[in-house]
Amino acid sequence: MNKKNLLEHHIHFLSKHRGERESLEHIELIHSDKSAFNIAFPLLSESIEVINPMFKMYLPDWIIPGEKTKVLWKKNGCLTYMHLPKHKNNWKTNNRLLVKKAGTVSHMEDFSLIQAKGFCETEDDFNEWYPWMRQQNMDNFNDSNQGFYIAYENEKPLGVCLCINHNCITGIYAVTTLTESRKQGISTAIMKQIVSDAVKNNAPLITLQVSTNSYAHSFYQHLGFENVFNCEIFTVSN
Repeated sequence: MNKKNLLEHHIHFLSKHRGERESLEHIELIHSDKSAFNIAFPLLSESIEVINPMFKMYLPDWIIPGEKTKVLWKKNGCLTYMHLPKHKNNWKTNNRLLVKKAGTVSHMEDFSLIQAKGFCETEDDFNEWYPWMRQQNMDNFNDSNQGFYIAYENEKPLGVCLCINHNCITGIYAVTTLTESRKQGISTAIMKQIVSDAVKNNAPLITLQVSTNSYAHSFYQHLGFENVFNCEIFTVSN
């Protein structure tokens, strides 16, 4: 398993949906109009020293931080990069659901609305993030390497998931369900459809990232996803 290929897929997603990519010597940067997505990925330990404090630093576990880094930077989280071995997808799903891949602007409106409602915990968060998420989605709608999946029950959208194909890897992103509809097999149904489509397209590798030791992490492990490596998240200490 090539860890750097999985990291590259994540950076590619960020460059499509969260900001613009800048590739420097031994460092990858995402510049965004949302400060939460100004991200630096150092590819060598020495690269850490030149990172601007405006960026969050995502540190893959093969990069060993020095003592100076531990003083200047504070750990604020951790991501686990996972993959699905042998494309297992014999998962039990909700038979009342119809999973569609967005093919119209109306579908994209449904996707964006559910995505924002699923990820935003307050009305203020929703009002801030919904227009921004919607614009990112619409900008990528015609990209043939991206699939926007929506789960419907009685024509009501309940959950969504984004699929990106890049460098022979299928990446799963933006998995969310409306709060009142969770634990009903909705995300499982969408992901099962994505895996099925990936198998039909002969995708050799399926991957995702998740907050380490979170509920979602346990959920993906239950589905059969396996940990590959961790990426610690740092911000500059105040």
